[in-house]
Amino acid sequence: MPHPLAPLEEPETNKHDLPKAFDPKKSIVVANLLLSSYAEKPQSEFSYLEWDTPSGDLYADPERLPSSVTCYTDPFTWPMAQKNAIVALASLSTAMGAYSAGAYTSGLDKMMEEWHVSRLVLLGGITTFTAGFALPPLVLGPFSEVYVYLVTFGLFNVCLLASALCHSSTGMLVIRFFLGVGGSTFGAMIGGIISDIFHAQDRGFPMALFAMFGLAFTGVGPLVSGVIETRGSVLLSRKAKALNRFLDENGDRGNRWKVKADEERETIALMVRVSLTRPFRFLVTESVVFWFSCWLTFAWGILYMFLEAIPLVFIESHGFTIAQVGYVFAAMPVGCILALCCNTLVEISTEKYFADSTPTPESRLYSACTLGCLLPIGLFWFGWTSFPSQHWILPTMAVGCVIMGIYSIYLAVFNYFADTYHQYASSALAAQSFCRNFFAGGFPLVADFMYHRMGFSGASSLLGCVGALLTIVPWVLMFYGTKIRARSKFARVSETTPPSLRRNRG
Repeated sequence: MPHPLAPLEEPETNKHDLPKAFDPKKSIVVANLLLSSYAEKPQSEFSYLEWDTPSGDLYADPERLPSSVTCYTDPFTWPMAQKNAIVALASLSTAMGAYSAGAYTSGLDKMMEEWHVSRLVLLGGITTFTAGFALPPLVLGPFSEVYVYLVTFGLFNVCLLASALCHSSTGMLVIRFFLGVGGSTFGAMIGGIISDIFHAQDRGFPMALFAMFGLAFTGVGPLVSGVIETRGSVLLSRKAKALNRFLDENGDRGNRWKVKADEERETIALMVRVSLTRPFRFLVTESVVFWFSCWLTFAWGILYMFLEAIPLVFIESHGFTIAQVGYVFAAMPVGCILALCCNTLVEISTEKYFADSTPTPESRLYSACTLGCLLPIGLFWFGWTSFPSQHWILPTMAVGCVIMGIYSIYLAVFNYFADTYHQYASSALAAQSFCRNFFAGGFPLVADFMYHRMGFSGASSLLGCVGALLTIVPWVLMFYGTKIRARSKFARVSETTPPSLRRNRG
């Protein structure tokens, strides 16, 4: 007789009503085994990647490193032909901003006739342009990505087209503001590009060339500046990411690489806040930045005032047409070329007769001390040769003389700030750029009033006196620059920073 089936036994449970298979003691043992085996595996550690890190430290077989890693090299070591090409393209790009500022005045009479507005209202187009040129670098300074410059390039070109199709004075003033916004970032980045690829002792002529293009040239597209990345920390960060990706793909369990500059980057909000506030902090606390900004703002104001003063003088005193006035403006590029040649001679003479064993930022000021005097000289010359009885070539030559003075001041500021503040140079340059463009844009608005109320000679003489007072600035720095820099926290920090880390963090 078959035995009845025994009832299925219930699995034994512990006091927590868990099946025996899930005994906590056994689970703890299994977990400990897993953790111990994981801990025995070698964990990747990070090392800081520098440009001088030997290839053998990057990978056991450096020959197998892909081109995505080896394509990134220190900008300071790039071939000279590549550096020269970058300087030429970047300088041509920033010249477009200068052209768009000056070309506007040639159409003022036509716009007055068509839109029935006063000349003063239309001169506001220069002021709105310079306001747009002054503000964006304070916000966009922290962003070095190419797409930012491509966006501003697009805005610049759209506004150029819109200004040609505009049919109202109000619309023109608004378009001019955004035209300045679109063109501002390209001019603001050129000094940083040159500092990124040239050491201080090799930076003189490239910076001089850039200054000449910024004052004298009339028109090429700014796109070429936007598609070039020269900042060493950005390139090094890209190299580290490409190298880590290569090591992961090849199963390498050794060290991974990172860049110290990436750890120092703040959040976007903090970067924008610093970019907006630090330039004004420099203006308030750094006497060098304040006085140089005053000097360059005045010089830039004269440059913009000449856009109105030259037509005024040559039309009223010499009966020139608009086309003939345009020929007078040729004195500007001629003056820039002459200033470039004179600056080169001054630098050669300085290096030969006044060279120190340890170059200082003050060695950049010999040209400003000598050629800077041409600004007030040219203003007096322009004012006292503007009468109908004087030949028109005399005030034309005075224009060239003034431009030579402005050029030397412009160049001195860029060189001195780069050599003095190093990684904070971007903030110092942003401070002077804001002052130079924001306040100088008001000069054309008072040109007509000054020259008619005070007379051509009186107005120019007043400006010449102000210019003469400001020429004291470089001489003070020549004698007391070392002591002044010693009191600056930013300059002291710069001088104690290793050269490999001086990357214009701003």
